Amino acid sequence: MTFNFPFNFDFFHGSELLLLVPLAFFVLLGLWKKVDKKHLFVHTLVVFLLILALAAPYSTEIGTPKTNQTGITIISDETASMDLLQKGVTGEISEKLGTSVPVTVTTVSGIHTSLGDAIIQQASPETYVLVVSDGQSNSGTPVEEALSYCYKNNFPVAALIPRTEKEDLSVEIEGDNEAVIDNEAFYKVKIRKATEEQISYQVRITVDHRKVLEREITQTGRIESIEFNHTFEKLGPHTVKATLHPASISVKNLDYFENNNQYMKSIYVTPKPKVLLISNEPDSPLADMMREIYDVRVAKSFGSLDGTDTVIMDNQAASTISEAETRTLRNYVTNGGGLVVVGGDSSFDFPAEKTYKKTGFEELLPVTSEPSNWRGGRNIVLMLDVSPSAMNENGIGGKVLDDILSNTIVLLESDLLKDARVDVITFGSRGMDITDGFVDISKESNRLWLEAKIREIQPSGRSTSLERGLLTAHNLLKAQNSSAEAEIIIVSDGGIGNTAEGDLRFERAVQCAENLHEGSGIDIHFVHIYTPKIDELKVTSKGQYYAELFMNKIGLSENYERLKPGERVEVSFSENPDESGARDDEYSSGSIVVYDPKHFITQNISDINNDILGYNEVTPKPEANRLVITRLGKPIITTWRLGLGRVAAITTDNGKGNGAPWAASLYSGNDSLIITRTLNWAVADTEMSEEIQLKVPDLKMGQPGRILITTGKEGTPELYFDKKPMEINSIGNNMYESYVTADTFGLHKISETPVEANLTEELLSGASGTENASWRPAAVNRPDEYTYIGENTLFRSAILENGGKIYTKGDIYSKIPEDASTSTEKKILTKVFYTKYFLTLAFLIYLLYTLHHTYNTRMK
Repeated sequence: MTFNFPFNFDFFHGSELLLLVPLAFFVLLGLWKKVDKKHLFVHTLVVFLLILALAAPYSTEIGTPKTNQTGITIISDETASMDLLQKGVTGEISEKLGTSVPVTVTTVSGIHTSLGDAIIQQASPETYVLVVSDGQSNSGTPVEEALSYCYKNNFPVAALIPRTEKEDLSVEIEGDNEAVIDNEAFYKVKIRKATEEQISYQVRITVDHRKVLEREITQTGRIESIEFNHTFEKLGPHTVKATLHPASISVKNLDYFENNNQYMKSIYVTPKPKVLLISNEPDSPLADMMREIYDVRVAKSFGSLDGTDTVIMDNQAASTISEAETRTLRNYVTNGGGLVVVGGDSSFDFPAEKTYKKTGFEELLPVTSEPSNWRGGRNIVLMLDVSPSAMNENGIGGKVLDDILSNTIVLLESDLLKDARVDVITFGSRGMDITDGFVDISKESNRLWLEAKIREIQPSGRSTSLERGLLTAHNLLKAQNSSAEAEIIIVSDGGIGNTAEGDLRFERAVQCAENLHEGSGIDIHFVHIYTPKIDELKVTSKGQYYAELFMNKIGLSENYERLKPGERVEVSFSENPDESGARDDEYSSGSIVVYDPKHFITQNISDINNDILGYNEVTPKPEANRLVITRLGKPIITTWRLGLGRVAAITTDNGKGNGAPWAASLYSGNDSLIITRTLNWAVADTEMSEEIQLKVPDLKMGQPGRILITTGKEGTPELYFDKKPMEINSIGNNMYESYVTADTFGLHKISETPVEANLTEELLSGASGTENASWRPAAVNRPDEYTYIGENTLFRSAILENGGKIYTKGDIYSKIPEDASTSTEKKILTKVFYTKYFLTLAFLIYLLYTLHHTYNTRMK
């Protein structure tokens, strides 16, 4: 039996080694007493081995034990959307593979595809899962989430995507299901196509059975979009419908499914929201904009707020807001009202002798009236090395991964990142975004959540691919505001090199980093966790660290920091002195940018073209949402929730500004959208005056749809869906939900009393314009199975990114059986104890010596 001492050798009961001290004392005493040296040596060696065994020696090893291979499980997608793809692929694969390896087939069928659930149910270390599908999944666990779960647990999943043989078109309308009377409502019609072959068709859009748009389209790509708007002039229920007319007599050959060639959306038109504008400038651009959208009442002071949806306070000085008015506003907002506070030369931090600071009114706001020293606009990607080498000992009683994660948390808690937007990705064999987008860690709750996520990180992958991590970081930063400062911080043990001939991962990582730094202006830092164990992936043949060489090659050697185990990072982001003047110019110019693109207010607004000339100095509160800022971080639009209500602070003026406007450009042209959205967000609920308010989405046949209900009445409301009582559950203060399901296409009815169902579009057209809160139309369309058609291209990339493979039918005899037999190896971290070896060795030594001594003294 061979026995090799590994490098990362340790003792489970290290304190037992203290017994070596008295052993050494007795050895010295024996030498002093001139005891027989052979006798002393043997007995000392035996006791030494027994002490080592008592200390429980072990090593930590990453092994790849082979599991019992049970065969291949094929998940066969036989749902409706698969009718467009090549038939019989699963049967052919099963027949051919069954001669060489056991094959099990499980099917997913019907008009709903729960592909993610099927993958999780079938995946295991013993089974090689092969998915035969178009990748379209519309219910249950998302496929990406299921594949990520399998990757983390090293459950092998691969896919074979049959060829799309039949053409099909589907249409869908995107947009709100509620609109305000006499205001433009915006919609987008999406036409999806199964293949990339050219096809011609006609699309017709009607509102209340009247044609508003008709267009001939020749489409090659998979998706075509048509945007249109409509102004509803009557209150109550309306309908918008899109219909496709394929330009062919033989419709079946050109367009396989006919039930997805029309889409209907029910619209409920509400009165203009009632808004109270407190202003000394009733003819400002802000006031003019509001009159176009809302039912505006202008006043110079508070009156009754009954029936008011939102209060807009325009440049009101702190001295003019009494404590009684503040109490009225607090009660109004916490019970669901909206509040927007607009700045100017008499609000927030003006006048200097009486600002909002530390007043009861300021407690309602998402900002404090004091200057913010936040520079803003910085996006940070933390890249953490989680490859197997991170589990090596760090030499001070822990693992390298401990140093990587603890240094990352130190970075998050430092002043350096206190106001940054941070995304954390891990890289081993691949890059993985563990935060699902950037997180604003100026919020304490976000920072604590992020730290908890980091502490949960475990090693993954089989190697270190810095290039994959950098590509993931690049994709994340590319989607952010291009004007924001961007930094990447790599925290790694430095095992990023290559020694094998033909391995170009290090060179590709250098090229990728150069493109990021030089091409996109992204700064890169490398925190190298030095470890006692130096292997060929960390040091070149000339003795230079690969991590340091990497930073030298991209010209950022000053951003390289090497830490010993237990040391903590001190990365600094210093601005280039040559650029400080240019940044000051940007500051004075008042150019502003979207900081949080995910919020309702800023969604799909990438640029604000015009500058502002002034703003109020404020600081967002910890739980506020910073949405729009100047390039140097000064808040312009900040929001938060207060009780049931919404509060927004627009910290620039109304566009008139007592004759010297700061922000006239924000109230005209495309830039005005940011203001109207802020006002609309604060209004939130345009049905506050109605006793029962319903939020009705587009429903799908055979799929439960969630209806949100708010009521001012006491007790649970009683409602009917197609004359059947709805099951209603409370979810909050006067808030309820109900799930309804319909099996037929068309318009259905939600009402307070059982009334006729299944309205036709013609009947609704005659009824439209009737303001009636007692019933609401609900449009039911075909299932999602017929909306998303053809191969889902994201499925292919999701398989590859999570360590899987994409096969063709030609791989049935060779690659699939081979991969199925090797991919069930799983790397696991185990402790291997050596106590029995030391006991055995001690026993053998003592036994042999005793036999030898007995032979010499007695047998002779």
